[in-house]
Amino acid sequence: MSSRHSPCFILRTVDYGERDVIVTLLGRDAGRFAALARSARTSRKRFGGALQPLRMVEAIYTPPSRGDLHTLQELDVSEDYPGLEDRLELLSAASYATELVRETWREGEDARAIFELLRQLYAFLPRCEGNLDILCLTHHFELSLLNLYGLAPAIAHCARCGASADTLPRARFARSGEGLLCEGCRHAGEAVGVVHPITLQLLLHLEDPRNPRPSAELEDALAQARRVIDTSVDSLVTRALPAREMLRSLVTI
Repeated sequence: MSSRHSPCFILRTVDYGERDVIVTLLGRDAGRFAALARSARTSRKRFGGALQPLRMVEAIYTPPSRGDLHTLQELDVSEDYPGLEDRLELLSAASYATELVRETWREGEDARAIFELLRQLYAFLPRCEGNLDILCLTHHFELSLLNLYGLAPAIAHCARCGASADTLPRARFARSGEGLLCEGCRHAGEAVGVVHPITLQLLLHLEDPRNPRPSAELEDALAQARRVIDTSVDSLVTRALPAREMLRSLVTI
């Protein structure tokens, strides 16, 4: 079978036997797939340092004649992101985003949008000046990923009737993860959480960075916004994500 080429990100590597490595990749054109890198642990000739995550690689691989495991023939780094691994805070944010994609994006799904989303995160993280920038960029990534799945919480309008957020006297978010609810659309007894107006403004910024970020002290607002986003993310993942816990222990404001 003829070889194929695709720009890829490495989502995970697992040692296999004494010489080989099984690599999980996200290809811009190929989508998510797993491939066997033969002798990758004993020879650096074909793969070199390209088996490391957090860089874009050009993968040459052969599809399987049976089963799901491709054969990886060659990897070359095609784009790296200077500074991304210089600070532990940046590394933890990039690792969490990679883990989130790995745990949610399935084989057979068109990966072009999520590939570009991950590429932009890797490229923009080194430009972050402080922890607040890192957290805002990471939450924007989460909301963008949720949007690709059709699971993003409604923020700018009521999730059910579409009433604009700026017309509502209070910002109530459904604890189901659906998003903002106006009083008329809230069902009797339905659990909601009321967020501060600054939190709503911050959520609007996280959803679309073209919206201004509040200039007030944001520690409490960020904690509220995180709970809103977590409700939706937790509906998507099926297990605890160690990289998310690491991020939250390292990156605080």
